Amino acid sequence: MKKICLALLVCLAGAAHAETAAQKPAGARITLAARAAEDVGNDVMRATLFAEMDDADAGRLAARINQAVNDALEAAKAYPQLRARSTGYSTYPVTDKERITGWRSRSEIAIEGEDFRAMGEAIGRLQGTLQLGGVAFSVSPARRAQVEDRLTQAAIADFLRKAAAATRAFRGSRYNVVEAAISADGDMPPPRPVMMRSMAAADAAPAFEAGTSRVAVTVNGVILIPR
Repeated sequence: MKKICLALLVCLAGAAHAETAAQKPAGARITLAARAAEDVGNDVMRATLFAEMDDADAGRLAARINQAVNDALEAAKAYPQLRARSTGYSTYPVTDKERITGWRSRSEIAIEGEDFRAMGEAIGRLQGTLQLGGVAFSVSPARRAQVEDRLTQAAIADFLRKAAAATRAFRGSRYNVVEAAISADGDMPPPRPVMMRSMAAADAAPAFEAGTSRVAVTVNGVILIPR
């Protein structure tokens, strides 16, 4: 009985090995990568503005800073093509030799939009009550999607070109794409700190240069050159 079972196991193992060998195609497996990139003009502008105040009374401080931010958000409504929202609020004690002598609060808002002229005007107006922390530019999702579609086609074409070149170099007559992965990435310029100006110049709209962001698509894959 034991000899029969052992013989059966050997047969099964041999069949499994034969099936695995049959399933795994013979040939050279080659890993390739292709990349297409483009510098795209930024079409979205985002600015961060903040109010920072001190007061000995925490309740009075909260009322003051909330009033300043609410006034700024209300003023931003004069620009319906822009989007404004609160983005942060913090309060912490001011101490002197471990004794609390007052409170400091900071509240931030962000405005963004595709109309750079309106953004400049809004920033100049809001600087009457808030301070400008920084400005950042980016590519809108719609434009990024269009560029990524174009770059995807270019990256795939380059991948296939490399696959054909590798096949010729290995003296093959054809190749099969075994697996492939497509990924998109890009970099965005960091927020630019802006020098704070005097209150007298607050209504003057600042000039900004949007610059570009790099958008890239990469194709990684494996090809098989059959023997």
